[in-house]
Amino acid sequence: MCAARFAPSQLVVSLSYDLNNPMKIRAKHKVAGMLLLDRDYANRLDRGWNVPGAYILLDRPDSKGRWGAYVGKATNPGLRQRVLQQLKDRDHWYRALLIRYESNDDETLNSSEAGWLEGRLYDHLANAGQVDLHNRNRPQDPTLTDDDETSLIDYLIPIESVLRLIGHTLHPRNPNAPDGGGPLVKMIKPEPAPEEPKPYVSVFGYGPNPYLLQNPTIEEALERFALLSAGKYRRTEPEAPNTST
Repeated sequence: MCAARFAPSQLVVSLSYDLNNPMKIRAKHKVAGMLLLDRDYANRLDRGWNVPGAYILLDRPDSKGRWGAYVGKATNPGLRQRVLQQLKDRDHWYRALLIRYESNDDETLNSSEAGWLEGRLYDHLANAGQVDLHNRNRPQDPTLTDDDETSLIDYLIPIESVLRLIGHTLHPRNPNAPDGGGPLVKMIKPEPAPEEPKPYVSVFGYGPNPYLLQNPTIEEALERFALLSAGKYRRTEPEAPNTST
């Protein structure tokens, strides 16, 4: 029995300026190369992906976050031809995640390795609470040596990370989670701008009066009124309109 190595690995994501192009993903310091493509792009898939590997056909998540999937493998012909065939055979999927060996152009996964990876991916998704598999039966994966299994286990964690990255979580969120189990992105409404204070208008004059006090005490108001009554401050009369022609 091989020793499982579930150390997290960083993902390197390559995006194209053309948003219709697929997303290339690989695990840093690992050999797993992945390609996430939309169904509409399948007919334009590069022939370099016609190699042995495994793939997952993804359904859109529903309102509760559940999603369907189909797990398969490709040997000869390779992944490209298998995906093109699935365009005709299955209409439920909107995206496909392709997985291949990507360390040396002269090396690929062999048939046994692709079958083992297909079986493990099936088990991984079958045990997930959010996934409904379209496979009728579990794929029959061959027995590999401990060294081969150990190297292929390195594929599983990056694949799960990619699924989470694109919104396909494997398990329901705990409603008691610190963030309340809500969405990762919450709408933040801007605070309304404070209203400018209205000018103080004197009942004794026209327009804003600089001599009025803001929120005066009774004593201050009586003092200011006494000064106004004593003629210390004169009311400013508005200018008469010019009627001359």
